[in-house]
Amino acid sequence: MPFVARSRPSSGGLWSGSNEMRFFTANAKEIKKFSTEQLSNLNLFDGEAFFGRLVCFSRGQVVPYHRHEHTEQVFDVLEGEGAILIDGREVRGTPGTILYVPAGTEHGFRADGSEQWVVRETVHERIYAGRAAKMVVRAALKRLPVIGTRFRG
Repeated sequence: MPFVARSRPSSGGLWSGSNEMRFFTANAKEIKKFSTEQLSNLNLFDGEAFFGRLVCFSRGQVVPYHRHEHTEQVFDVLEGEGAILIDGREVRGTPGTILYVPAGTEHGFRADGSEQWVVRETVHERIYAGRAAKMVVRAALKRLPVIGTRFRG
């Protein structure tokens, strides 16, 4: 069964007529975007409980220390250099660095190295009752084309 996405990402992919993604491909070097005012967070793909983003830091930008109780994350450094803060430690994030962050683990980022730092974030959300109910409604709307068209945002 092909991967099916909920929403169109900020870059390319093959889409079926029903607005579902069949696969996704992009070149980070071509789609990366930077802003000196705020962190650039580009949506790559968005599945039911699995999504990916391209996080583009300009020097000096920070993602404060935080945790997510219901998501597991993997960060892959693609370009540049910065500091990854994880569970009370600091790791240099250089191209090729891969970091797995289990749910509930404190982490953050500090772009203190190169002018630009590009990190891919892949996230798996744990599914709980509220999220499951939203998924059921979304699936039902896809199967009822007339109602689904009317209520789709």
